[in-house]
Amino acid sequence: MNKQNTLTLLESLLIDYANGTLPLALEVLVETHISMNPASAKSIRMLLQIGGALMENSDPVSLSEGSFERLMAEIDKTDNSEEEAHLFVSNDNNLLPLPLRDYIQDVDSPRSWKRIGIGLFEQALDFGDNFGSAKLYRIAPGSSVPSHSHDGNEVTLVLSGGFTDEYGTYGPGDISIQETGAVHKPVADDDGECIVLAVNEGPIVLTGPVGRLLNMLRK
Repeated sequence: MNKQNTLTLLESLLIDYANGTLPLALEVLVETHISMNPASAKSIRMLLQIGGALMENSDPVSLSEGSFERLMAEIDKTDNSEEEAHLFVSNDNNLLPLPLRDYIQDVDSPRSWKRIGIGLFEQALDFGDNFGSAKLYRIAPGSSVPSHSHDGNEVTLVLSGGFTDEYGTYGPGDISIQETGAVHKPVADDDGECIVLAVNEGPIVLTGPVGRLLNMLRK
């Protein structure tokens, strides 16, 4: 998958958001992306305007409660200052992007995080539905996530720091989309901790000799 394909998939994700067809986990991920990315905020405004015209003669589709109002507020903020595209994020809930705050508890507490590898921690999020899984990941500077593939699409939003994989380099507000079967090994930037929100449609499958052994042990 190349960068151009990632952009196409992102455009499709934004269209699905505007149509109100995303599960809640992805809906919140997109809202958070919009709050950090002025370009996508403007795209969503255009899509909603187009969608409103097209839906005048069709049955309405509802977003989750309050999502439209949150979206408009975030768009208004990003229209005023493009500097907000790179908001500082830390383990303090008050510094997380607004769309995420209602779904994360005690982010500043070490007990909220589960260590899953060297320099790698995760926190599972509950969006109250049966769609795949959503997790926050903390990756120490220069550390890598084990090489893995995906049984289902994976959508990852960078909240803080950045990472590089086989398909590109991503910073705050950027979205990486990996399709079913794609294999990658994200490596965090050296200049700071990377925090991401990842939503997976299906399980992650570790690859490589060590990964295959760990997969066997987990069965």
